[in-house]
Amino acid sequence: MGARILLVLVLWGCGCAAPPDLILVVIDTLRADALPGYGAPPENAPNLAELSRESVLFERVVAPSSWTKTSMASLLTATDPSRHGVRGIRHVLPSELPNLARVLRDAGYRTLAVQGNPWLRPVFGFDNGFDRYEFQRFRTAAHVNARALELLEEAGRERPVFLYLHYMDIHAPYRPARRWFDEPPLVLPERGPIDDGELERRYRHRELRGPDLDRRVRALYEAELRGLDDALGELFDALRAQGRLARAVLVVTSDHGEAFGEHDQVTHGRRLYPEGYAVPLLVHAPGRVPAGVRIDAQVRSIDVAPTLLALAGLPREPGFEGEALVPMEAGAIRPRVARSAVGLNDGAPDQDFAAVVSEERLYILERRSGAVEFYDLRADPGARRNLGPEHPEAARFAALVAENTPAGVSSWIQIDGALRAELEALGYLDDEAP
Repeated sequence: MGARILLVLVLWGCGCAAPPDLILVVIDTLRADALPGYGAPPENAPNLAELSRESVLFERVVAPSSWTKTSMASLLTATDPSRHGVRGIRHVLPSELPNLARVLRDAGYRTLAVQGNPWLRPVFGFDNGFDRYEFQRFRTAAHVNARALELLEEAGRERPVFLYLHYMDIHAPYRPARRWFDEPPLVLPERGPIDDGELERRYRHRELRGPDLDRRVRALYEAELRGLDDALGELFDALRAQGRLARAVLVVTSDHGEAFGEHDQVTHGRRLYPEGYAVPLLVHAPGRVPAGVRIDAQVRSIDVAPTLLALAGLPREPGFEGEALVPMEAGAIRPRVARSAVGLNDGAPDQDFAAVVSEERLYILERRSGAVEFYDLRADPGARRNLGPEHPEAARFAALVAENTPAGVSSWIQIDGALRAELEALGYLDDEAP
């Protein structure tokens, strides 16, 4: 710990290799294929499209869960869900685990966060290691940006800064501004026109289904993304004007994706399929990583924290299970087998899903029933044809799941009335929680 502080302060003081500011942008519920660079048209997110051209883009990134709380616990501690045990709605992130913010604070960084997801409130332990951790309840990207820029101004330039921003703009319910979506209402047979807000609400509650509805709701989601991208463009411009962006390491990623009818799912946090676990990852760091490089090797969200440490010139935290994604050159990064978990939460209180994802295979086990799904991702990238447990390779993946059984669970808290209301406003807690 002391050695880390000394290293950062010496480098910062001599000015010859100053530690960079580190900016982690997490866009809640952003599936990879919604972004330019992952198959979507540039107009979906022109500012992120421009950023990707100046960044290293990782084509295949596996999130540790399709649910925010579990996934962010893994991202910030660089550990798999079986290690931190944050699976249920009442679970708290264990304070004894190494945490990216705490490691950086101990190394001399000012650690700041502005985020808007109720699952990540301080009561759940996600403020551990942050000098300032602000929860912006249901605020837009513009509000998050404004507060982030204020915190950066207050932080000054005497010490490097770690800034974590978590945006909720594209999380359901989808209510895009008319500037981004101004289409006439959808007309349903035997019902007539339906307001998009009512349509989207009933769609998420599975009262309305069908391909036309899948497309309409995804269009609302992508309109929200255009609005968020516009706000991110303003943030990037402000950071450029301050001279911070050129000297910073900026990482853009997501906690999980979203389903629009795939696998009979219309949301997230219930199952482990590509639309839920495949997330984007952009690393922008002028002078530290190349621009315009695409890495096709599969990597994991738990590799983000070690990568930030490596790009800051800091040693790997021994308690991290993830590994740094360096050097960022085509062919230099080996593919990593990823583990993901979901269930035992409000969306799936009676199910416990564990998945092992390689570049070629997806193995899913529901631990309580013993049900197994097995997919050939090379021939079937959307995981639509279940080959079942009888496939010759399934047993090898079953062993990998068995090696990663939960070691225990984290501590837990009660959900009070105010927090329950916040979560219900986002569509959570519709089911009886465990």
